[in-house]
Amino acid sequence: MWRMQRAALSLLLSCLSPGLLAQGSLADLQRQFGEQMRQLGGGKATREQQAELRDRQTRQLQQFLADQARGDDRWNGRLMLADFQLSRDDDTGAAATLRSIDADAAPALLLVSAATMAQHLNLRDLRDAWIKAASTKKAPPADRLAMARLLMSVLHEVEAGEKVFAAALAEATDDEQRALVRWHRADALRDREDLPDNAAFEELEKLANDLPKTYWGDVAKDRLRATRLQVGDDAIAWRARTRAGKELGSAELLGKAIVLAFWSAGDMDLPTLVSTMRQLQQQYGPALVVIGVCLDRDDDAIGAAVKERGIDFPVVGNGKGVLTDLALRWFVEGPTIHIIDKNGKIAGLGLHVGTVDSRAEIAEVVARACKS
Repeated sequence: MWRMQRAALSLLLSCLSPGLLAQGSLADLQRQFGEQMRQLGGGKATREQQAELRDRQTRQLQQFLADQARGDDRWNGRLMLADFQLSRDDDTGAAATLRSIDADAAPALLLVSAATMAQHLNLRDLRDAWIKAASTKKAPPADRLAMARLLMSVLHEVEAGEKVFAAALAEATDDEQRALVRWHRADALRDREDLPDNAAFEELEKLANDLPKTYWGDVAKDRLRATRLQVGDDAIAWRARTRAGKELGSAELLGKAIVLAFWSAGDMDLPTLVSTMRQLQQQYGPALVVIGVCLDRDDDAIGAAVKERGIDFPVVGNGKGVLTDLALRWFVEGPTIHIIDKNGKIAGLGLHVGTVDSRAEIAEVVARACKS
């Protein structure tokens, strides 16, 4: 159960600020842990290997908290440790770790995030106390949006979440800020189990109509289009800067077939994706352009993955995760492949490389896209 809630929490926080991301020593430790997992083989490691590594990392994190942690690292580290313990079904250890968080010293967003874990462990007193404490603390604007989303969705504190959104909207000083708040509120509605499935999209449509000249109003318009795209439709226009610093866009690539390959370093199909794209590029040459869009939030890890996997197609992604512009506009939150033909029309949507049949389908779609 916690794995599902953890995934939801991770996605919510990835949509917002890096306020919970540890700084300094804890950030170094997180990068070290990520590198250890990559060296182990990522998703290809056995469960036993992953469990052994996580046990070692848990001990290392506990030692860090005991000897080195300073400032907010003390509480960010404890939140990380509790997550490790929950993933290993150590509910008793996770509860003890959570109770060691100082509500007076910890930042507001961390307390609300910790409250989601306390809720999972049925620590109602702790959950409620942290939500109350967080409501009295000052927090950066992006952190407050993250808090509002968690309150409205995971914690089911809808009224409290709406108050935070309303306050953020009242404090906004221009249309861009207002559009940002409204976009995050609309996106948060997707996780409200008490609302109709289309509630979030109705709010996006209002945003697109009310503030069309803002960035987030424009994103809302494209995101709505993405939910209705079909093969043969005009593709969503896009423009992006690659990690190598080159500007690319749909307009200047007319006349070439385009593969938009959304990927993550932890995806077990990444090696297959890289080899499949390389084969297609060799086959079609300049008639085909492959753009890799990385959905990860660690910029250093993205660079390492590009090098280690020998990715030789242009990569877009600098650690914004699902807030990367291409991912936002195409409504992508996980690895997938979209293909655009040389006339700018959709040739394929939601494709994957995980099976022989799916790779054959990609090859067929690319062939049509290049000849259309």
